[in-house]
Amino acid sequence: MAAVIRLSRFGKRHHPTYRVVVTDSRKARDGQFIEQLGFYDPNLKIPDVRFVYDRVMYWLGVGAQPSDTVRSLLKQKGIMALFHEKRAGRSIEGKTPTPIPLKAKKAKLGPKAKARIEAEKNAAAAPAEAPQG
Repeated sequence: MAAVIRLSRFGKRHHPTYRVVVTDSRKARDGQFIEQLGFYDPNLKIPDVRFVYDRVMYWLGVGAQPSDTVRSLLKQKGIMALFHEKRAGRSIEGKTPTPIPLKAKKAKLGPKAKARIEAEKNAAAAPAEAPQG
């Protein structure tokens, strides 16, 4: 049996919430699972992600493979970094996972906004360059 750590979808239509579960890789997405390891709600401004740290470390230690999405969530929470420390043979006694801070998203400017900003820069620079006389 190949154990995987993946998301199982719950919630209403157009408003999903997910459970992070350990399951056999041959089972259906929302089918029977071995153990629930956490919770993920992407519908909030700051997505709610919770894990049972010691159980996640156990399952990673016995060879369960996380899906790509779960792997990125574990990286965000700092759990993967500690797991790699443990696998490298370093002691993780007393260490707790430190989450990676979220980056602030910058608004992307459209072509019209870029042109307007460029025009304002040129207009501000033009009087300064005019000859004084």
